[in-house]
Amino acid sequence: MKQIRDLDSISFSDWFMSKGGTRASIQRLWDPVAYALGFIDCDNISARCMLTIFSLFATKTEASLLRMLKGSPDMYLSGPIRKYIEDRGGEFHLRWGCREILYNRSTDGGTLVTGLAMSKATNKKIVTADAYVAACDVPGIKRLLPQEWKKMEIFDNIYKLDGVPVVTVQLRYNGWVTELQDLNHSRQLKEATGLDNLLYTPDADFSCFADLALTSPEDYYIEGQGSLLQCVLTPGDPYMPLLNEEIIKRVSQQVLDLFPSARGLEVTWTSVVKIGQSLY
Repeated sequence: MKQIRDLDSISFSDWFMSKGGTRASIQRLWDPVAYALGFIDCDNISARCMLTIFSLFATKTEASLLRMLKGSPDMYLSGPIRKYIEDRGGEFHLRWGCREILYNRSTDGGTLVTGLAMSKATNKKIVTADAYVAACDVPGIKRLLPQEWKKMEIFDNIYKLDGVPVVTVQLRYNGWVTELQDLNHSRQLKEATGLDNLLYTPDADFSCFADLALTSPEDYYIEGQGSLLQCVLTPGDPYMPLLNEEIIKRVSQQVLDLFPSARGLEVTWTSVVKIGQSLY
């Protein structure tokens, strides 16, 4: 791991080709993986980022299968975390916005956070704690940090981060798109069938996708309905100015190009979410 941590300054492409890898391999295999991890290609993602993930896969016997939450994050991720904290006396200040980080400067030049100035509508309060952790997106942390902190390199570097635009498309079908073994079985709606995994492709504008009705059935499998494909378009720049209808049309066609056996299935519901600044 020490060797991997020293690879922040080299791109995965440069590292991979220095080990005998080829550009064709990057384009066909590793670029889709990089887009799924960080929404940027291998020329721009660091070797440290990619190799940290691969080292994890290499030590796990189930490494070829990427499990997803079986339902919504509120129920199966953040919900249990919140319960764990509240059971131990912790408190959540939901729907309160953090307007300012309060801090003092010590005589030796150190900085000590003394509280968070919070507000909700016309109500205001100051919340204090033993420790403070900020888990924000890039635009959010840029707005939250005191301008005075830009004098410190560790915080000034945050302002050099640029968010990547991403478009997420969901398509509900009246059958099972990724069922490749039995065409008739893909047309029935009595049970879910198909590829239960996070999938990658170099042959579509969405680098990774999954059938949520299979991977996260608790919330996304609906009796009498079929696949719910979630496709992440990376890079999202070309799609940001397009109308949702055009985006759906393009993605639907690319799905059929990947799974010709799905021709004849109907799209019964769609959703398009555009995020101007997602991962950085």
